[in-house]
Amino acid sequence: MNYTIWPNMPTVRVNAIEHIRNLDPSKAWDLEIKEHRKPKSVSQRGWFHALCKMFGDEMGIPEGQIKELAKAQILGWRTVTLGGITFPVADGSSEKLNRMEYSDLIEVVYRLAAEAGVYLPEANRVRKAW
Repeated sequence: MNYTIWPNMPTVRVNAIEHIRNLDPSKAWDLEIKEHRKPKSVSQRGWFHALCKMFGDEMGIPEGQIKELAKAQILGWRTVTLGGITFPVADGSSEKLNRMEYSDLIEVVYRLAAEAGVYLPEANRVRKAW
């Protein structure tokens, strides 16, 4: 079960507490309480992938490599060995990023492109053109 407790909905808090009270006491339970963070939006995800494709096409490299570079700027690097070859990869998944962190990921693509001398359009300019 997963509850989001909003400040204006005290009944959710009461229901969550009641649910906890009714857990089987003979079993061990994990309980995680954290501040709510808005998840990334569908449009953010789509725009990130579009930017990676545009940048990759301009540079002649796969979109996946652009994505990996951008993720590593946010998540850091780790080393992986596969088939005797060792190489760096992003240390984590962009799937777990919240809305603000995903915005940072998009900004990284813009920065990488600018450093490479590649112009990428702003999201609002592309939307107005549709």
